Amino acid sequence: MSGEIHISIVGLPSSGKTTFLAALWHMVREAGSNTALSFDRLSQGNYEHLNALAKRWRSGTIQQRTQVSGAKAVTMRLKDDDRQKVEVSFPDLPGEDFSRMWERRELDKGMLETLTAPSLVLMINGDTIKMPARLVEWKTLQRKLGLVPPEKEPIEWSADLAPTQVRIVDLLQMLMSGDLNIGGRRLALLISAWDKVEGEGQTPAEILESKLPFLSQYLRSGRDPWTWQVWGLSAQGGVYEDPEKDESFAETDRLRDLERPSDRIKVVDGDAVSSDITMPLKWLID
Repeated sequence: MSGEIHISIVGLPSSGKTTFLAALWHMVREAGSNTALSFDRLSQGNYEHLNALAKRWRSGTIQQRTQVSGAKAVTMRLKDDDRQKVEVSFPDLPGEDFSRMWERRELDKGMLETLTAPSLVLMINGDTIKMPARLVEWKTLQRKLGLVPPEKEPIEWSADLAPTQVRIVDLLQMLMSGDLNIGGRRLALLISAWDKVEGEGQTPAEILESKLPFLSQYLRSGRDPWTWQVWGLSAQGGVYEDPEKDESFAETDRLRDLERPSDRIKVVDGDAVSSDITMPLKWLID
């Protein structure tokens, strides 16, 4: 593939985009790291802010929303061994904005450049997937989620209660229609928080099929011209501590004790496991 490629990173709220950015920034700048893509230059963004994100990531500290809320768009240029270059953008587009695009059926014109990139990374938190429920189970689900008020009146349906896969499929269809339709595109689907779901003994494709069957069917049907692949991603490697809660975990200490912080990263492609967080990005430009 010739010419410079543009990749946008998107996802619903709490999908792990900031952690992914922190780990990627560390990895492509770590001395002696072995990655498919290496750092070329920062096209947009602030070195101080990115270094602070990476420092918190190395220390095993979660990225507080208050610490990243003022962040602007970040775009870094990476390159492969053949000098092929790619612009990877983490837009100033919170997951809540991406979610509201589905809920309100509105498109902010400022999102056009981000959402018309020829290649996308879509992140889904594997630990927070909202499963569809049968109507007969709805009241039971309400009680389990604590959604039934004291007077026991039913809770009205709202968009944020929709199953994860319904929201994602509809968003992907929107990306292939109207002003966002640029024809066939490439999609790297990252199931993040992989350390939370890997104990189920399934590959990323099997997790997609079992927990997100509607999304799997949509992608496999070829209804829209996505060229896609799915990975599992643990950019943290385990539990991180919240300093505001004065937390301390033995698992976090284990991660801090690793000789190379990048060793905590896990990228799963089928049965293959790597610590190279740039692999999905490399696939997008091949």
